[in-house]
Amino acid sequence: MKMHKWLLVLLLTWAAGFSGPAVAQTTSEATSTVEYSSQAPASSSIEMADMMRRDGKIYIVVAVLVSVLLGVLLYLISLDKKIGRLERELRQ
Repeated sequence: MKMHKWLLVLLLTWAAGFSGPAVAQTTSEATSTVEYSSQAPASSSIEMADMMRRDGKIYIVVAVLVSVLLGVLLYLISLDKKIGRLERELRQ
């Protein structure tokens, strides 16, 4: 049961890390200060991501990533159950 709690904490921590807004950094040459903006400049846009989003393929990438992560999570949970069962049998 402890493994489930650790996996849940790990999953929530991972999700919290990616839930924040993306922040782009630009530097000003004259004042040498760092400005923070919630929007990236048009010159530094990523063409591949825009093309995949436009074609709808980004959803396939997200679906594959989610299914792989869920598969790993389910495998770890089943492995924890099997190890727990073997430990109980060993104690008896």
